[in-house]
Amino acid sequence: MKKLLFAVVALMMFPVAAQQFEEGVHYDIVSEKATDKPEIREFFSYFCVHCYRFEPIAQAMKAEFPDAFDKAHVSFINYAGMGVDMSRAYVVAKQLGKEDQIGQAIFNRNFVQQDMINSKEDLAEVFAAIDMSAEELEKAMNSFSVRGMANKMDRDAGNLRVNATPTFIVNGKYKMNPQGFQGTEDFQGDFLSLASYLLELDQ
Repeated sequence: MKKLLFAVVALMMFPVAAQQFEEGVHYDIVSEKATDKPEIREFFSYFCVHCYRFEPIAQAMKAEFPDAFDKAHVSFINYAGMGVDMSRAYVVAKQLGKEDQIGQAIFNRNFVQQDMINSKEDLAEVFAAIDMSAEELEKAMNSFSVRGMANKMDRDAGNLRVNATPTFIVNGKYKMNPQGFQGTEDFQGDFLSLASYLLELDQ
């Protein structure tokens, strides 16, 4: 009786148990091999309204898993022909340690002000807020390191069959399925619990 009572209490304390996460429902396997180190990557685009709406969850993941979480901008959402430029702009912001500030400014302009960025001049206006001139931004975006990193993000997305955003991939192997949590009372909490569970699967 005591063992049964303990089991019931445990279930009440930990409602999102590991056995509740099912392959094909909450996550899919997209690669046979996992990364050597635990990682969570969000493939996203500044032109994606769903990415904008997921930003609080992305920030929560970054806070919860600071050593594992990272973002990768994709260029296949090519609004006004700016897909590649946006990816390069993200890399520039990341190299400067300003990715959160720049990302918030771009999302705000695109989806709050509803004034979509559609030129390099528009991008330069955003980066002016961190005291970066249009000439400096253009030079940085065309640098070897920035172009290489932007290309790598697209290659990684292709290798993992990422064709929509946002897509969260854990350990280079597991794609998290937000639709698997329909009806949940705590989507963010459950989604982060899934991330934690998947991080440990191959460790």
